[in-house]
Amino acid sequence: MSNIKYLSLGLIIGILATTFVIATGLFITANIPVIPTAMTFMVSTVEIKHSSSTPTLKSPPTFTYTPTPTLAIAQSDTPDRDIPATSTPDAVQSTINNGGLIFTGSLSNDQQIALYTASLNYVQPTVHDSIQKAKEINGVGYGDPSNICGPLAIAILQDAGIVNKTDLVPHDFWLLNPLASADEKLLERAFPSNRFLHTKFTTPLNRINWRIFPLQPGDFLFIWHGSGGNFDHMLVVTRVDSNLHAYTVTNYGTPQGFVIAEALLYDPSDPNLGIFHTWTQEQNAILGSTGFGGFELWRPYSP
Repeated sequence: MSNIKYLSLGLIIGILATTFVIATGLFITANIPVIPTAMTFMVSTVEIKHSSSTPTLKSPPTFTYTPTPTLAIAQSDTPDRDIPATSTPDAVQSTINNGGLIFTGSLSNDQQIALYTASLNYVQPTVHDSIQKAKEINGVGYGDPSNICGPLAIAILQDAGIVNKTDLVPHDFWLLNPLASADEKLLERAFPSNRFLHTKFTTPLNRINWRIFPLQPGDFLFIWHGSGGNFDHMLVVTRVDSNLHAYTVTNYGTPQGFVIAEALLYDPSDPNLGIFHTWTQEQNAILGSTGFGGFELWRPYSP
């Protein structure tokens, strides 16, 4: 009888202990915050959206040309050359230090510095000053910033020592026409084939991918107006910066009149920037349009 008594008592104690443990567990569980399944879903959604947001790359526009020999493409980064700073003017050296002028293409560092320095000597702040400079370049009676492009480009190249100074007269490039026999011979004399590559492009300026074919310092361009344009133009590329923007010092129209100034030719990252875009933005633009007929290029090189 005593054994049954103790057994019953143990059973009652065990039941009470079990009940206490279960109740304690339920109390603890009830106070633990549960992370909703929607939170996990939201994180997954963000990750999926991020992984699928990579834009589809478009194929770059193509351009056609008829090369004489194969052209050398400019390097996209600065070549490993020493920068001569001892005899460089402070303003030009500052431009180099700030990435406004990088050394690229076939010209030497000294030639590229001389080219940029020479171009700055022709920059004029006003229409009146530009008229005076045009007369200095092309002569009284012929000098006007509205049609000085050829003589100006040759004068810059001569001052930089890239083309012959004694055998060429800038005035001879006034209203030049590469299709005329005399002017064709003049171009051959100015840009001999043993020192320059001559290439003809038929693609309009606004359809060329300048990342694929960047211009280089010293490039001389004859730009054809083409269908929709109203003037031909000549210029020389005077510098390239660290963003691969190409620049020139040339004459161009403004609401105040024609000036001689430095101009951005193109931004390879934004086709809506640069004077090439301005000249081909709309046909028969009031300030002039050109480049619809492509261009001819004479590029210096080391044989």
